[in-house]
Amino acid sequence: MKTEFVPILVLVMGALCVTAQMVDPREAKCLICKATLTEMDKAISKVDPRKKAEVGNFRIDATGDSGAKRLVPLVKSEMYLTELMEEICESMDDYAKARFKKDGKFTILKFITDEGMNPLVSEVDFVQDGDLNKSLKHYCLEVLEDYEVEILKLYMADEPVKEADYKVCTAAARYCDDPAPQEEYTLEEDEDEESDRREEL
Repeated sequence: MKTEFVPILVLVMGALCVTAQMVDPREAKCLICKATLTEMDKAISKVDPRKKAEVGNFRIDATGDSGAKRLVPLVKSEMYLTELMEEICESMDDYAKARFKKDGKFTILKFITDEGMNPLVSEVDFVQDGDLNKSLKHYCLEVLEDYEVEILKLYMADEPVKEADYKVCTAAARYCDDPAPQEEYTLEEDEDEESDRREEL
């Protein structure tokens, strides 16, 4: 967290904190899991797509051959992703537990966005639960440790990363109960299916 924002955050928290409330750990893990992947996506989007990394079999066999190597985008390399996962939970210092004033719905809110102070700050009451939000970083680390293989497989795949939060937080970790995303289809595909049905009739 940037030091220049600390006095502002202290004032905000002091003005909006509510009394201690119990927070469902599973609900908190769901939101933190999603926030962690969002922070990863944001960090990856800032990397120059022209940067490459050499990957392949770096073990030397009996003949002295280390095997074939290839260049991949840096953000698709295990080295880069592992380093990112080791650092990304520091971003949880910028978040706090809160409940929306209008309906009491629990959320974790990032104080400072790329545009400045998060406008939703005025719409929530911050939850003071005794751990000073330390559990946010703890849950982030837990997600990355328990589902490292799934996350690496997803982000190292050749195809673009899609529905990362569902695949990790719901399908793998079962922290969330989000419905499966619907498959995308084009109008042309829809028309082809309709034409096929008519031919069958």
